[in-house]
Amino acid sequence: MKAAVLIACHNRKEKTRNCLQNLFEQDLPKGSTLDVFLCDDGSTDSTSEMIRSEFPQVHLVFGDGNLFWNGGMDLAWKNAIEFDDFDFYFWLNDDTFLLPNAIKNIYADYIKVGKPNIITAACKTPNTEEFSYGGWDGFGPIKPKRELQRVTLISGNFVIIPKEIVKKIGRLSSSYTHYLGDYDYGLRAIEAGFICYTSSDYLAECSTNILPYWGNPTYPLRKRWKMLHDVKGQAFYEYIHFKFRHYGVLIGIKTMVDTYSKVLSPNAYTSFRNMVRKKVLKRAD
Repeated sequence: MKAAVLIACHNRKEKTRNCLQNLFEQDLPKGSTLDVFLCDDGSTDSTSEMIRSEFPQVHLVFGDGNLFWNGGMDLAWKNAIEFDDFDFYFWLNDDTFLLPNAIKNIYADYIKVGKPNIITAACKTPNTEEFSYGGWDGFGPIKPKRELQRVTLISGNFVIIPKEIVKKIGRLSSSYTHYLGDYDYGLRAIEAGFICYTSSDYLAECSTNILPYWGNPTYPLRKRWKMLHDVKGQAFYEYIHFKFRHYGVLIGIKTMVDTYSKVLSPNAYTSFRNMVRKKVLKRAD
């Protein structure tokens, strides 16, 4: 297995250091090689200097601070493809800590399928057995059950993607800045006839990043509006694009109406929604 590991970072020097140290301590499948391509997206905390000093084998590429996760990962990916013909590409977040033998185990899961597929690693909250990131279906997270399970959405914390899929559907979409690029990629792979799975076991630890809720009625309208449209908030225009692209016009329009109703008047929206639900439930009885 000849693989490239793709990482993006911004001003998280200690997390990036821990991530790289943990990565290079991993046991690999026999005969495997790893090249690491890391995009430093405009860090000002001497991340790049640390990497050059402590991990000189890492291929560094640079952003201007406006690439965020999706853009940074895609730039690292572009450089990896130009550098060599790799068999596999791994996505790895710098806040994700790989458990022992994580690379060997996700590769073993991949081999079980017998044909090109995507596997997203099930991640848990540190020092617990609680799911944090990994694979999802239409009803919620898919927790590992010691066997491969099909998923609809993939989280980009730690993922293995074979070159056959990359050659067919390309890299991450430029329609996304920070969020949703990983979900979009998995859905595009499924559209192209491939299958996405979650790993048989937990392979990594990562704490859940909880975002402030843009529909909170205690926030003033200006703050709710900013949170809804911010790149690291709901990134609403990109979210709407995602909905239209993968779920169709009706779902896209419904999402727009619901969201703007909620952000403009959260309490009125909630009261109306609850009233409708009660009527529906009453009719069902």
